Amino acid sequence: MSANSLARYERGEREPSASVVAAYGSNFGVNVSWLLTGEGEIFSEPLKPQSGSIIRKIDQALFKQVGRLVIKVHRDEGVKLPADALLDQQSSAYNALIERADNPSDTEELLSLIPWLEARLRKSLKATTVAPGIGKNQA
Repeated sequence: MSANSLARYERGEREPSASVVAAYGSNFGVNVSWLLTGEGEIFSEPLKPQSGSIIRKIDQALFKQVGRLVIKVHRDEGVKLPADALLDQQSSAYNALIERADNPSDTEELLSLIPWLEARLRKSLKATTVAPGIGKNQA
């Protein structure tokens, strides 16, 4: 289907053929009934998490603690981070902590890994200050 045809359908200038409507349903998982009437659910089947993936909420208190740790380590090393870079470091550190844990749902285990995370952050930061050009775009 051409972009012009799609634009005409969306503007209401033309109506798609039954085969086009069926293609929307099969190719994109759109509920054909919703497409024709506007009633019901937009998609035929609700989105499901990929097999093997676990959806977990961020532990806000732990995330804040990791953020404070990132700030402290950078301050101790004399490195000032812009806000975006700080958030990148915080989220990366949090993810590393979660990945390191045997049971990421166990708050006590996660808290016990904070010293490991601090050592990891310091080591990474020192390696960056020793070889500042590594990992950065060259001019």
